[in-house]
Amino acid sequence: MCYATKSPVGMHLFLGNLVLALTPLLAGAQSDWPSTGQYDFSEWAGKKLEVFYSIPPLAKAESQIVIIVPGAKRNAQQYRDEWDQLAVANQFVTLVVGATEKDFPTEYEYNLGGVVDSIGNPRPEIEWLFSAIDPLFEDFKSRFGSKRETYSLYGHSAGGGFVHLFVLFKPNAKVETAVVANPAFATLLDREVEFPFGLHGAPLSEDAVKPWLARRLVLLLGDRDLDPRSKPLSDSPSARRQGPHVFARGLQLYKSALTESKLQGSELNWRLEVVPGVGHSNAHMASYAVKHLLPK
Repeated sequence: MCYATKSPVGMHLFLGNLVLALTPLLAGAQSDWPSTGQYDFSEWAGKKLEVFYSIPPLAKAESQIVIIVPGAKRNAQQYRDEWDQLAVANQFVTLVVGATEKDFPTEYEYNLGGVVDSIGNPRPEIEWLFSAIDPLFEDFKSRFGSKRETYSLYGHSAGGGFVHLFVLFKPNAKVETAVVANPAFATLLDREVEFPFGLHGAPLSEDAVKPWLARRLVLLLGDRDLDPRSKPLSDSPSARRQGPHVFARGLQLYKSALTESKLQGSELNWRLEVVPGVGHSNAHMASYAVKHLLPK
């Protein structure tokens, strides 16, 4: 019996093609990664962050990436787990930012992204927590071989506060869509109200508001989110002037954006969605957020 054989060159090409065919779709990974896991991120000027990730089995190098910012409990692993089934069903990668209370202890470092200290003094931009998000995205791309050029951004509660200010202070960030869910309090577009509850004294240029309004941002509010929250800024007199509870404050944020866009004669690219029967719950809000985070 005669068996066909391959020349060394042919065999080399055959094996090369076979290796390519068997390479994981996220080709930059050196080995198969678990579908969920955690790693440390230090490639920025601030303190180390944990990243809790979820990678669907059929994820591709082109798969959408959603970066998620948790609430005040900083329970990044829980957020990852609450989003995992949605990520698998819709084939997107989730990266949940783990910024511990030890390293980012107050609302100034976390909700406000570290742009000012507790007495309102501006901090160096390189040290803002906001300044970690794009590098975190690029770091993930290099680790996993992602070809994405942009990401979507979601935050709930304190994370929602973070996200709505992130797109203000980082106008050139690589975020495609931002979803702000149940922010504990908001920065209203009012230049007579002191930052962080308004824009007076905020370390921003005069022309920063117009691109903020033009950002693709979805304000997602549960109509049963009827508590004021308990952290010092979130439960302060200034926060309560925005409304007695989270739902009212979110509505006030959208109203102030509408008013400002009309005054400027500029486009408002924000969208408001009220979620009926849902309170202060990331697990419930996540399923409503998904449709806004994925490419149209």
